[in-house]
Amino acid sequence: MNSALDKLRNTSEVTDFSFQDFFKVCLGRWSWFLISIVICVSVALLYIYVQQPVYERSEEILITNQDSGGGVGEISGAFSTMGLFSSNSSVNNELISLKSPAVMLEVIKRLSLDVNYLAKNGIKKNTLYGTNNPVDVEFLDFSEIQAGGFTIELHANGKIKLYKFFRYTSEGKQKYEDKIELSELGAVIKTPIGRIKISTKNNFRDLIDDKVEIMVSKSTLQGCVESYVSKLNADLIDQDADVIGLSIKDVSVQRAVDILNSVLEVYNENWVNDKNKMAIATSAFIDERLRIIEQELGSVDKNIAKYRVESGTPYMVATAQISLEKDSELDGNIVQLLNQLSLAQYMKQFLTDNHNNEVVIPVNLGFGSPEIEGQIVTYNELLMSRNNLVANSSNSNPLVSNYDSQLSSMRYSITKGVDNQINRIQTLLNSAKKEKAKTEGKYLNIPQKALPLLSEERQQKVKESLYLYLLQKREENELTQTFTAYNTRVITPPMGSLDPVSPRKKLILVISVLLGIVIPLGILYIIESSNNKVRSKKDLDDVKIPFAGEIPQVGKKSYLKFNINLRHKNLKDEKAPLSVVEEGKRDVVNEAFRVVRSNIEFMSGRNAGSQVIMLTSFNPGSGKSFISYNLGLSFALKGKKVLLVDCDLRHGSSSMYVGMPGKGLTNYLNGSESDWRLLLRKSSSNSLLSILPIGKIPPNPAELLEDKRLAKMVEDAKEQYDYILLDCPPVNIVVDTQIVGRYADRTLFVVRAGLLERNALNELDEFYVEKKFNNMSVILNGTEATHSRYYTYGNYQNLG
Repeated sequence: MNSALDKLRNTSEVTDFSFQDFFKVCLGRWSWFLISIVICVSVALLYIYVQQPVYERSEEILITNQDSGGGVGEISGAFSTMGLFSSNSSVNNELISLKSPAVMLEVIKRLSLDVNYLAKNGIKKNTLYGTNNPVDVEFLDFSEIQAGGFTIELHANGKIKLYKFFRYTSEGKQKYEDKIELSELGAVIKTPIGRIKISTKNNFRDLIDDKVEIMVSKSTLQGCVESYVSKLNADLIDQDADVIGLSIKDVSVQRAVDILNSVLEVYNENWVNDKNKMAIATSAFIDERLRIIEQELGSVDKNIAKYRVESGTPYMVATAQISLEKDSELDGNIVQLLNQLSLAQYMKQFLTDNHNNEVVIPVNLGFGSPEIEGQIVTYNELLMSRNNLVANSSNSNPLVSNYDSQLSSMRYSITKGVDNQINRIQTLLNSAKKEKAKTEGKYLNIPQKALPLLSEERQQKVKESLYLYLLQKREENELTQTFTAYNTRVITPPMGSLDPVSPRKKLILVISVLLGIVIPLGILYIIESSNNKVRSKKDLDDVKIPFAGEIPQVGKKSYLKFNINLRHKNLKDEKAPLSVVEEGKRDVVNEAFRVVRSNIEFMSGRNAGSQVIMLTSFNPGSGKSFISYNLGLSFALKGKKVLLVDCDLRHGSSSMYVGMPGKGLTNYLNGSESDWRLLLRKSSSNSLLSILPIGKIPPNPAELLEDKRLAKMVEDAKEQYDYILLDCPPVNIVVDTQIVGRYADRTLFVVRAGLLERNALNELDEFYVEKKFNNMSVILNGTEATHSRYYTYGNYQNLG
């Protein structure tokens, strides 16, 4: 027996909630969806109204390659379309530079983007910038890491008011209640948050109709940089092209255009400065060598003048020069080689100095090796790329380590090349000197006193030539520095659609409608899925007790609601219909009672004689009295004599149908009345239905029901009535039902939908299996109309 009961518990504990049931529940709550959609759409419209429209502006920039001379750059460009080389690695570097925080920091400083202006218009706020901003504010005492603000109120009559000052400190936001009134702007103003200077625009009066309230706020530079760097988008238009696309979204079109233009302007200036670093380093190198040569040349000139005075041979030089005209060409070669040797030695000293490792190498010195000059140009470009990367990241970046490795290798290669060049020049110079010695041997008649002078004059010539050469190189370097062109060309200037990119009104409205549907769906799903109450006949499919029928709830106000509140109200004050079963009526409730009546007759048998039917439930308010009364009327409409006995001596719900008379069953049971028939009341709806009220509520209902007079009354009533309905209290509350159940031929358990928990059905099955009451069956009361399986007669005809 216990195993059977456990099985019943397990099968009845959980009932699946089907989509069909959920759909019916949603149809019954259509007003929820309507209200939810209206609320969500209203919130969406308010959001669209309050939000400032955001516009997008973009431009396209071509990165040009100014490297001259062939080499790897041209080869990679030629084969880039074949996938053999990547031609846009430098473009990716420029892409990072364009979006670097350093560039954006300079843009913010130039445009004063750390100060924001908002004009209040009711609940809506509009950003002011450029031509539509009547004032400019400078926070003189604020550092780059401080933030604060205030509100300024401008009147057309010239009145000015400052208030709502605030400032962010380590303790949070500090507010100040001070108010400052002014008659004019332009001077420095002392405020609670420091000195402030407010300047007006030329169109100041044109931007103020009557009064304008502007909220001025200053952000920290770091926060402002992070904000705008995240807004600025930069990417390659095509992987095989050197074109970069810049775009930014902002509530001000003018500010978006200014930011894009300023980013490119700052980038170009930085690029030119990087390029000029080589020229500046070369200029410093040449200036240093010129200073040294000037000193050496002055010393040689002094030696020549001194020797001429002391030796008395001022004309020997002319004689020697005439003699040496034949080998002047050889002298020129020697001078050129000496110049190249000096410059190569200077370059060797520069390269071997460790202090110059992170300094660009001077270029275009002309020491006779185009290959080395080309290597130096490549080295300098790689060094500047490395330094830019360090500025935007740190020395610990893996890419920096890669750059350092390449630079070290290239610097070593350049140094070795310079050494080789020095050796080559020295070899050529030695060869030229030997040839010169042979030539000089032919002029032995030149006086010995002129030989030292010739040597000094030769040194003078070499120094003068080198000095003039360096002066020429310095001028060339200055011209290169002056006429350095940008490496960018604007293909498409900042432009964009006149329509805002956000808020996306149509999408927001669609989402709001979907939310308006999803929210009540979710609420209803949570309510229904967590509802452990009996909802419909489906929840009774697994119980063993026979099903006698269901009484649906129809309309906004249920007929069954009458029974819940009936015990607390006077019958005369109750406006709900007492009798829902009427002859000829074919609504859902009448059909439901007819089905219940037919099921009871079928289960009882048509020739069974009088039937004593007890109606009870588990919970108060299940609708026993309502069903007892209307089921009695249903039998009466069929011509059956019905007696409804109110056995709920503690409340007397059924007695209220006949006005709650002062005498009734309690008077008969306590012996004060000998004939119970004299206590009957006829139903006003049908004379075949008689009701035996309780009379006055007794203090000892259980003892009265135990009296044998009740059994005698039931036996006597069987002879006069076709059906006797006993309206009893709930089974688990008092013992009255067990007492009355002895005299019942059949027991109807009323289960109220939405009131009885599903796990209580296990106990109901226990009653049935253990036969605690005679011929048990169940009536489901108060189901939703959408769950009802019944149709009105008119509907049935329409279906036909």
